[in-house]
Amino acid sequence: MLVLLGLPLGVLLDRARSRRTVMMAMALLCAAAAVSVSAADGLGGVGGPHVVAVLMATTALGALAPIGVETCLPAVAGRERLVPANVLLYLMPAVLFLALAPLSSLLDSDDGSLLIFAGALLLCAALGFRLVRADEEPPPPRSGFWREAAEGVRCTAREPALRAIALYLVMSELFAEVTVETATKAREVASLTGGLSVGEIMTYPAYASFLLAPLLAMLLHRRLGAFRLAWVSVLVTEPFALLLALTGTEWGHLWYLAGTIVPRTGAIIVFIALTSHRQAITPDRLLGRVSGLLLAVATLAGAAGDLLEGPAEWLAGSRPGPLTLLPGLAVSTALSLAAAIPLVRAHRRNGRISEYVISGDNT
Repeated sequence: MLVLLGLPLGVLLDRARSRRTVMMAMALLCAAAAVSVSAADGLGGVGGPHVVAVLMATTALGALAPIGVETCLPAVAGRERLVPANVLLYLMPAVLFLALAPLSSLLDSDDGSLLIFAGALLLCAALGFRLVRADEEPPPPRSGFWREAAEGVRCTAREPALRAIALYLVMSELFAEVTVETATKAREVASLTGGLSVGEIMTYPAYASFLLAPLLAMLLHRRLGAFRLAWVSVLVTEPFALLLALTGTEWGHLWYLAGTIVPRTGAIIVFIALTSHRQAITPDRLLGRVSGLLLAVATLAGAAGDLLEGPAEWLAGSRPGPLTLLPGLAVSTALSLAAAIPLVRAHRRNGRISEYVISGDNT
């Protein structure tokens, strides 16, 4: 529940003269924490409280780091290039992981070396924030911590697009357990039919979605606009999940791949598009508070959704098969489509709702 600190961190980011400096400080703190454990271990003085404190600090900072990155991005990339910038941010961690995997594998047997390696990467991140040049607006006059936090809540509640995004996140996280359970049952069927190995079941959808989603987001956002692209992606891709009901039939492995890859690709596109649109329409002085608030409400909704694990397992069926999977898949798809209703209504009520800010034209 550390992400509930998102709104307070958002207030601090919006108060800062340079948000990049705050992010640099967070990276340096994580680097110092990682190196301190390695140093203490080398001196023979590492203890349980030290490790627990470092784990808590790095976990909190890691969970909250996306707020800072999202807050800094409009000033760095410009609001008209937010979709390409968010696509790059989505791809960079995986590309960096693939590039450094051979080196990290050599250090697997040495925990101290791994910590030093992680600290070096964090130092590079801090240096990157230091070298970035951006024209940031000066912070507004302070009016009190809680009053400033409430201003972020009011902005999210009053702006139609932000309110719709918040409702979409809440509904998606609240009903995510149903989707997870039905997808898990379909994966069990796919592993039993022999069409795909367990490794292929896990990696093919992940790799395909990872490559397709950023490409489609780049190609389509100028034609549709980021906000419209988000809800269109939900409506077009989520029904493909129903194909998972055919997993146990002939050519079932192909139906499984289609029913997994297409919705996952759509979910990534929605994430990129909504993040970009939110950054484009949120006033600069409120970027941190809005990002922190949305992270907090989505996390709370996800925690509440965990209570639906029992009904979700019942819907998914105890004996996976075409007939038993279909009811759970139908409910899961209906709930996913229902989550997009606030986005569709906001778009229809408010016309283009500033799509031109991102698309670069009046589409």
